[in-house]
Amino acid sequence: MTDHSTNLPSAPAIEAQAVRRFAMLLIVVVASAMSFTHIVQAPALQSANDRSRWETVWSLVERRTFQIDEIDAAPGWGTIDKVRHEGHFYSSKPPLQSALVAGVYWGVKRLTGWNLSDNTAEVSRLILLIVNWLPQVLSLIVIAMLVERYARHDFGKLFVLAVASWATLLGPFTSSLNNHLPAAICVVLAMYPLLRVITDGEHRKRYFALAGFFAGATFTFELPAALLVVVFGALLLKANPKRTLTVFVPAALIPIIAFVALNCVVTGTLLPFYSSYGSDKYVYEHEGIPSYWSHPQGLDRNLDTPLMYFVHCTIGHHGLLSLTPVWLLTLVGWFGWRRWPEYRQRTMLVVGAGLTAVVLGFYLSRTQNYNYGGNSIALRWMLWLSPLWMFAMIPVFDAWGSRRGFQMLSSCLLAASVVSASLPGSNPWQSTWLLSLMERWKWVDPPEPPPPFEFNHSLWSWFPKLGEPSVETSASVKFVGTGSRLLGMVGDAPVAGEISLTLETLKQVSQGTQSVNLRWSHIDHPLRDALPPTPFTYVNIDVKAFNAGKKSSEYLKTSDGDELSPSDLIVAQRLVTGLPQSVEYKPGHIRYLITPLRPKRAFRCQRAAAQVWFQPKHADHELRYRVDLWLCDEIPFGVAQIEITITDPSNGQMLTFQRLTAVEASPFPSPKSSKPH
Repeated sequence: MTDHSTNLPSAPAIEAQAVRRFAMLLIVVVASAMSFTHIVQAPALQSANDRSRWETVWSLVERRTFQIDEIDAAPGWGTIDKVRHEGHFYSSKPPLQSALVAGVYWGVKRLTGWNLSDNTAEVSRLILLIVNWLPQVLSLIVIAMLVERYARHDFGKLFVLAVASWATLLGPFTSSLNNHLPAAICVVLAMYPLLRVITDGEHRKRYFALAGFFAGATFTFELPAALLVVVFGALLLKANPKRTLTVFVPAALIPIIAFVALNCVVTGTLLPFYSSYGSDKYVYEHEGIPSYWSHPQGLDRNLDTPLMYFVHCTIGHHGLLSLTPVWLLTLVGWFGWRRWPEYRQRTMLVVGAGLTAVVLGFYLSRTQNYNYGGNSIALRWMLWLSPLWMFAMIPVFDAWGSRRGFQMLSSCLLAASVVSASLPGSNPWQSTWLLSLMERWKWVDPPEPPPPFEFNHSLWSWFPKLGEPSVETSASVKFVGTGSRLLGMVGDAPVAGEISLTLETLKQVSQGTQSVNLRWSHIDHPLRDALPPTPFTYVNIDVKAFNAGKKSSEYLKTSDGDELSPSDLIVAQRLVTGLPQSVEYKPGHIRYLITPLRPKRAFRCQRAAAQVWFQPKHADHELRYRVDLWLCDEIPFGVAQIEITITDPSNGQMLTFQRLTAVEASPFPSPKSSKPH
């Protein structure tokens, strides 16, 4: 009798397999729960990049058009990632992804009754759970299947899955609508069927179809991935020419044809809008507002030489190795590929190294776009290659995974990468932590500083200039807007709706000292607890001290020009600063703003901001009070818009937000007589 028991795994092996698979399941579950939490807690419309896509999603469902003019003008929705085409604004992003997400939005809207305008946070989070989170969970499961099948060492299997779950900079992108995460997911979903064919000899049609479709889909998210389609097709062609031509190629053409066809419909060409970077589609002026790309700022200024750019892309402030040192193990796998004679997937090492070199070289050659992908936490246009980088670690662990020293070293690299990937939280649209440190240490040039105030004096009030009152004339400006206040914040009841504020000089001749009498007529002022009960509030300002940039305590006077009492000074300071404490406003960059005062041509404004920490009498901890200004010399008192925000720093919740925009002013020059921009 033949004893087949020798072909069966031993009891210890079965037990070890069960423990390993339970650990892998635990890694996937924890990683999925963390991603879920990031999405449901992330703020909506995080950056110009994802707003550009969300604007197309909204326009397709709500207006049946790819034009984003209407939603781009809505408060909080504007984006710099747009082009001007045939008299309208369009997202600069390829339209296919936004069209697919619009289909999801249409379904969510029909099922819930919510819409992106009124329920922005809820709807965007629900959509991200569908289009980002669910595919990400699927990709982690497939990665677990890959390492279980093709890695031999238990430590290596768990390590590679941990890298995929926690140690790449793709993680924070889960909470944002972007192209990098879905591209990486498609690479994973294309790799598995490819390996089943070229490594395991499984020539089933479904593997060719899946490899083709997801390779083609990767191209629609990342154009350099066209090379991935070619390479994967060549590998399958060598394995089985007939099924490659009859199954892989047609499957790959499905997303590719959809991508190209939709580009033709929207742009009139085969290529997306961003292929025309630098043309008049990007550099334009509309209603007095020049495009951001006419005068790019920050990293977009493109100041680095090719050598410096390469250094920062690899080991510098956006470095693949400096931000995610676990990829050093990938380099070991690539450079030692001849040392792994028993590794059946050596071809994939060459594919991964070759694609990485070509893609990096492609972006290094685009010298007009040396911006590291803009303000984000990573060299984001390389992230879609992450699955290939992870796969290259497998032979290294197969060879050295049993060595205690190697386990300790690789664990340190993993821990450093996990920390780096965790620091951004749920917001991928911020500077890398390494760039922030380098700027603080002055190792690299800091961002372009904002210009000084154009009125050449310090600002201790939310208006930079005064009217010139006389017996015959007075100056006034009325602000109207909307705002919200939550229960228990400022006052005793929740308030939401229209708010208004009028600022004017009274007709008066100065007496003794140079002073001007200002009057506020306010409704629902955010600091109403500090204001007198009368609906009209007056303050007297020493014009000479004000124009010299003196502190508010020095220019606020009584009607006779005397010093104010301490209690009256506190009330007056809160009125002129808009904050609980008197602080100096800091200058910001030049921006453009359209208001009802001149709806067809924007005002050229300079941003300014001030904030304080203050504990109201009804609160048990300090809150952050912030005022943002849009300063404009063409308008009386020099301010076109005011934004007041009160935030609870303990949980990041915005408790009060009010935006007031100038709607009436006197005297105000007509558009024909106003200053040129």
